[in-house]
Amino acid sequence: MKRKGFKSIMLELSVMVITAVLVASLVITGYSVYSNISNNKVQVDAYRAQLTEDIKMELKNETQIAVSILEQFHKLQESGAMSEEEAKNAAADTIRELRYNDGDGYFWIDTVEGVNVVLLGRDTEGQSRWDAADPSGRKYIQEMIKNGQEKGGGYTNLMFPKPNETEPKPKINYTVAYEPYQWVLGTGVWVDSIDEMAGTYEKSNAAHLQKTLRNMILVLCLLLVIMVIVSLYLGKQIAAPIVSVTHRLKRMAEGDLTPFEDQKNFEKTAMRRRDEIGTMANGLMKFHETLRGLIVKIAETTEYLASAAEELTANAQQSADASDLVAQSITTVAQACANQGGVIDAAGENTTAFTRYMGTFSDKISGTTQQINNTNKAARDGKASIDGAISQMHIIEDAVASTSDVVNGLGEQIGSIGTIVNTISEIASQTNLLSLNASIEAARAGEAGRGFAVVADEISKLADQSNQSALEIGEKIQQIQARSDQALEAMGRGLESVKSGTRTVEQSGEAFAEIADMVDSIASDSIEMQNIIGQLSNGTDDIRNGFEQINDQSKSVIDETSTVSAASEEQSASMQEIATASEKLAETAQELAKEVAMFEI
Repeated sequence: MKRKGFKSIMLELSVMVITAVLVASLVITGYSVYSNISNNKVQVDAYRAQLTEDIKMELKNETQIAVSILEQFHKLQESGAMSEEEAKNAAADTIRELRYNDGDGYFWIDTVEGVNVVLLGRDTEGQSRWDAADPSGRKYIQEMIKNGQEKGGGYTNLMFPKPNETEPKPKINYTVAYEPYQWVLGTGVWVDSIDEMAGTYEKSNAAHLQKTLRNMILVLCLLLVIMVIVSLYLGKQIAAPIVSVTHRLKRMAEGDLTPFEDQKNFEKTAMRRRDEIGTMANGLMKFHETLRGLIVKIAETTEYLASAAEELTANAQQSADASDLVAQSITTVAQACANQGGVIDAAGENTTAFTRYMGTFSDKISGTTQQINNTNKAARDGKASIDGAISQMHIIEDAVASTSDVVNGLGEQIGSIGTIVNTISEIASQTNLLSLNASIEAARAGEAGRGFAVVADEISKLADQSNQSALEIGEKIQQIQARSDQALEAMGRGLESVKSGTRTVEQSGEAFAEIADMVDSIASDSIEMQNIIGQLSNGTDDIRNGFEQINDQSKSVIDETSTVSAASEEQSASMQEIATASEKLAETAQELAKEVAMFEI
């Protein structure tokens, strides 16, 4: 597949280069042909113009020679050596015999009125040619006389047959006026030879042009061969790294993020280039490394997330179990407080009865020994009840302290769970950030990164769900923490109340001991007994009030333990919810692991 792609792009590049060179060559060749043809025409025209100019110059020069001859005869006339008539006749005879251009060139003379003076001795001499015309109807004599009278003379183009011929041919005449004799001297030459010479020159240029075209075609063919070779080489140099980059992008799109097996060759052919291809290759390598590191980190995070979810589930279950135990302990404490209330009520009734007995005993103290004994026995029984109440109060105190410790430990466990939930939230936030970075990199990759962008989006959604679950768990934990703190505070107050009741009961026990001692000494000291009984009456009132306070405090403890029990049950339910959320988090981590497993790293 790689081979096919390489041929395709190399062929496309080669065809593009060859086509561009061919079109450029054809344009250059066409322009060169057009330019050579145009230059050839210009050169032929210039050559024709140059020949014409040379002929005109020659005619003018030859005519100037003839004019100089006329001037010589005119000078002889002016010197008196010859008369005007003799000078004109001699000048005419001389001009008639004057030749140039190997005898082909001759001169003629006409007067300004058009009377012919000299023309090769023909019959026209002495006759007027004023109305003479060429085959086209041009009165060339009048035109030549007019042009000759201009300053410096003038040229006249006409059609006129050559001697012994009837076909008119192009001819150029030059005429110049000689004022002293009122003559117009002229000469001319047929210019059909200019067309022949120009045609020969044109044929020579055409042959040179054909030779040039052949050479250009040969050079063009050679250039095309060279450009084919160069284009194939350049196509290979350009196509090879592009195909290599495309192959790697295809592997990455299929989820293969393993290290490149031909890394050194890739660096040599693509990454070391200093053009856009090198930039693209280096960008691909960095993207591959970044994406591979991201997937590895996501996989590790997924494993850690699954492990943390399992640990959180176990901790939540333990917390739920602990909450159940706390609820049971609180229930036990409440039952013990209820039992204590019954005991305290009984003790209060006994104290009331004792007070009543003390009143009766105070009235009959003088001779009521049996009643003293009964009172002594009742005092002993009361002390025993007080001792029992003291024991129960110590039990209550220990139970409340134990319950406080349990609630305190529960608060610490809840704090630990909160730390774990915060860790989960941080992991979810990091996962979301990694997913965002992956989405950005996938967007930069364009079409090749679309599949990974979908995976990154799913990862982001799972991270958001995990973060939301962690926030809900955190809120539950905060509520439980607040309830636990309230329960702990209530336990503290209950513990202080129990301790106070214990001290009161202990004081009551001490008072009962004193009462027992007093009853033992009643028989020997009845007088003092009266006073002591009064004191005992007052003491029993205090005892009764203390028992009432203990009873009230016990009821308060029962109420608080009920609240703690309800809070513990609510905490247990919250821990169950945490466990359920942890299981869902574990399932999410497993799904994320499956998505990450699609990439081969």
